[in-house]
Amino acid sequence: MELIILNAITQEVKTRKTRPTVNQDCLNYGKTLDLSRNNVFFVNPSDFQGLSSLKCLNLSDNAISQTLNGSEFSYLSGLKYLDFSNNRVDLLYQTAFKELKLLEILDLSNNKYYFMAEGVTQLLSFIKNLAHLRKLMMNENDISTTIDTGMESQSLRILEFRGNRLDALWVDGNSRYLSFFKNLTSLEELDISFNSLSFLPHSVFEEMPPSLKILNLTNNRLKSFIWGNLPSLKNLVTLDLSNNLLTNVPRELSNCSSSLQELMLRNNRIQRLTKYFLRGAFTLRYLDLSSNKIEIIKRSSFPENVINNLKMLLLHGNPFKCNCEAVWFVWWINRTQVTIPLLATDVTCAGPGAHKGRSVVFLDLYTCELDTSYLILYALTASAILALMVIPVMGHLYFWDVWYSYHYCTARLKGYRRLSSPAACYDAFIAYDSEDPAVNEWVLQELVERLENQKARQFNLCLEGRDWLPGQPVFDNLSQSIQLSKKTIFVLTNRYIKSGRFKTTFYMAHQRLLDEKMDVIILVFLEKVLQKSRYVRLRKRLCRSSVLEWPTNPQSQPYFWQCLKNAIAMSNSLAYNKLLQETV
Repeated sequence: MELIILNAITQEVKTRKTRPTVNQDCLNYGKTLDLSRNNVFFVNPSDFQGLSSLKCLNLSDNAISQTLNGSEFSYLSGLKYLDFSNNRVDLLYQTAFKELKLLEILDLSNNKYYFMAEGVTQLLSFIKNLAHLRKLMMNENDISTTIDTGMESQSLRILEFRGNRLDALWVDGNSRYLSFFKNLTSLEELDISFNSLSFLPHSVFEEMPPSLKILNLTNNRLKSFIWGNLPSLKNLVTLDLSNNLLTNVPRELSNCSSSLQELMLRNNRIQRLTKYFLRGAFTLRYLDLSSNKIEIIKRSSFPENVINNLKMLLLHGNPFKCNCEAVWFVWWINRTQVTIPLLATDVTCAGPGAHKGRSVVFLDLYTCELDTSYLILYALTASAILALMVIPVMGHLYFWDVWYSYHYCTARLKGYRRLSSPAACYDAFIAYDSEDPAVNEWVLQELVERLENQKARQFNLCLEGRDWLPGQPVFDNLSQSIQLSKKTIFVLTNRYIKSGRFKTTFYMAHQRLLDEKMDVIILVFLEKVLQKSRYVRLRKRLCRSSVLEWPTNPQSQPYFWQCLKNAIAMSNSLAYNKLLQETV
């Protein structure tokens, strides 16, 4: 192999180390001419006269701002590798590089000057004239627009297109460039990393060449991936989605691709794996899940008949929870023959407690192996303790509710039917705390005096100490007093509403509303009680005249007595809110 290296600039080269400027792939082709870093501004065809045997030419890192028309390299008929990177090429003509009939590799990386210039036309259709071109590098050009809607070649197998602006070409709603790579009919490897993509158009995979085997989408901004359209790439072998913002994996990878062998999801934000993530993915050989936020890996997500076929599995950099849910995962890691890099140092526990920072391979599995009898005993003990705590509390709070519900349901099951009510003997039954001297005095000297002894309008009242039959059970006297009275007036104080007598009386008075559809309740508050009661607030809204408060201002007392007389004389059903009457 003959190597020709020409450098026009020689000053200070011997005094400082520089990186190699000629790519090894270039050297492998044979005769090589290196003209990189020479401040070449213009290329003339005559510059290469007599170099028809040259195989590789390096013109990188110059200042070439030339508009190529297809004549510049006419004397290089045997050239196979051209490195034109780090220049300012102007692709105005589709005949550019047309004279290089045997060219196989073309590097146009870092030629962004004219691609970024506003209003300058750039053509990418020149590659269809290069019949033997198999690799094209157009990296770091910030390509965001072009007059061509796509690239076309029947020979190209590898395209490096990283560091451009596919996000602008594939902007949401614009389908002009959706088929940008479709006519690269022999393309096998596509690198579109660093293209600022936050999403992929829904049908983009359907518009890609079906021959594609390797797809690189690393270092974009993808928050989601269209796994459901992946079957369009029937020959896909390698998919690299590393360094994105993905949070989910496919529901079932085998349904998305039956040919995939390598899947890289490194450095994303994946927190959990779907239940059947790898079920049926028998072709998979390489899986990279490192540097995510995965806490638990379950057996259903990692079936052993799939993961045991892997050659490499990367899991480091995840905050694994080393609790009893990780038993199967730790058991499999300790027995598998699959290569797991950094297993002892970086596949560690994020918690709990003492396990934090330790390798998952050291998790003690025996602490999670509880005997079934212990679990049963624990459940029984916990249930007994809970019952001992709940039953007394519930009995204290809801005893009367349960008692009432029990007897009501029993009566229903036995075919209970209320007997016809006798004619009312009293206008109102007064329910009050007869053991409270102040309340007893107010009832006998104020209420009875105002309602029974006034000549203008007298009411017949039923009082506990005066009208009850001696020797008869209290429950029977109470029931008869309510049934034989048109209304039941509750004189309420703090002490009275806490008593069992009040609850029993109230339930029996309320029973008339359920059985006879008669609302007979009138509430008189001598003290500020039940201010937050939902029942009282609802009753004030529906039937305000049946809820009265004893006024603190003596001048308002005549108005109170008049309201009470009206409430006794009028049926509550007629006093309901008009809105309620209309809905009924």
